[in-house]
Amino acid sequence: MKMNILLVSCKKLDWMQDSKGTIPLASLYLAGSLRAAGFNPIIVDLNLHPVQEGMSIDESDFQVLQKYIHETDPLMVGFNCFVSQHFPFIMKASDHIKSYNSKVHITTGGSHPSLFPSEIIQNCPSIDSVAIGEAEEQIVAMAQALAADDTTRFSGIQALAYRVDGQVVKNPRVNYISDLDSIPQAAWDLINLEDYYADHTGWHNPKNLEIKVSIPIPTSRSCPFSCNFCACHATMGRMFRRRSPKKVVDEMEYLYKEFGMNYFGFIDDIVNLNKEHLIGICDEILARKMDIQFEPTCGLYLARVDEDIAVAMARAGCTFARLPIESGSDYMRTKIIGKKLPRENIFYAKKVLKDNGIRVSTMSIMGFPEDTPETLQETYDLLLELNADLNYVFNLIPMPGSRVFDQALEENLLLSHFDATNLWRGDVELDPVQSEQQYHLKPRNMTLDELDVFREKFNKIRIMNPELREQLFKENSIKNLPSHALKMQEGMLIQAGR
Repeated sequence: MKMNILLVSCKKLDWMQDSKGTIPLASLYLAGSLRAAGFNPIIVDLNLHPVQEGMSIDESDFQVLQKYIHETDPLMVGFNCFVSQHFPFIMKASDHIKSYNSKVHITTGGSHPSLFPSEIIQNCPSIDSVAIGEAEEQIVAMAQALAADDTTRFSGIQALAYRVDGQVVKNPRVNYISDLDSIPQAAWDLINLEDYYADHTGWHNPKNLEIKVSIPIPTSRSCPFSCNFCACHATMGRMFRRRSPKKVVDEMEYLYKEFGMNYFGFIDDIVNLNKEHLIGICDEILARKMDIQFEPTCGLYLARVDEDIAVAMARAGCTFARLPIESGSDYMRTKIIGKKLPRENIFYAKKVLKDNGIRVSTMSIMGFPEDTPETLQETYDLLLELNADLNYVFNLIPMPGSRVFDQALEENLLLSHFDATNLWRGDVELDPVQSEQQYHLKPRNMTLDELDVFREKFNKIRIMNPELREQLFKENSIKNLPSHALKMQEGMLIQAGR
């Protein structure tokens, strides 16, 4: 019986090339579930395979995949579609695989396929199924059905799109995984963490640890809120679920003791929605006497930041916290974006974090349809008054699946060409990291020249902390400011990795 399953991570896109690579956490969790069910998962991270001389990137990757498939004869090949722009490669790679192995089952999952499952099955004959949203349960059930040579079992798998006699079948999701502790631990031993080591000079490192890599750790899933630029609900739904503090720190301790990992990033959309949960994690870290540092990668829920949380985080080793302000305009933040965040919460959160020795950055977005010179000036003024260590102001990226994307399509505000009927193809030019050099949407009442004026103003207040500015330029490490502080829109992230 075939038991091998390939889990493929695609190459970094051009705008990702400054980073060493992203630990394929989604694949590691899927691998953990598959292994617990008796299968043999194999991680194929194409980033670790250099382009062969005389070949294009795609040709080289096709050859790598063909070698793996020839050597392992897998039951299934699963592609993680980390961002929409990966999907064109996944289509071509699937066609290539089917050209020499028509029997192997090809599946894909992630944020992009979860938005367009029926369209993908309808238009991509080489892709046999799409796992919609979190996929630990689906991939095990699919593997069991394929191993038994009985794909009629697919009809009983929730949140799955597939093909029967040429017709698209899309099974609805009945529920999300409510008990996250029941998910087997990620199969960390299937990768060599040294492959992901990078230069972390310039990171805030008060313990002076040797930081080799920031390990992504999920402590919860989903977000119950509804900001207009976010599409995370496409993969994780809106029901907030959390792992127990013990399970979270069990995983951290395993990585700490077995591999010497000492820096962790909590990759939750909203890590401190439940105050006791985050404090419980901090208490577990302290109880186990782990000499580590960590940070909440996607930002804190500022309405729940208080002295208790700041003290607990600082004592447990938190070095850095992000304040997702989104806009300095109360009207924009609360009425348009949908973030019910009073101004006083922003200033209080910054104060208690800084008072406890935690470095603070802000994250804001410019270029919403309703933005005006006045609303952007309010953001600029708030950032000056707040005086955080770092300020990241990103040009709005209207992600498919978000309300602002639908609004921009309807009002014809997009600057790039989008064929709304073919968004499933992934041919979208949305570059999260280079968002400060390009605009994807024009506000109704602003010119692009006016946007340029504010872009220049915001860039000048990127580094507010004089000590940090001197340190970074002295060490020539400005390029190594934490790249994960660049807030890729949540809708483009599959629960794992950055």
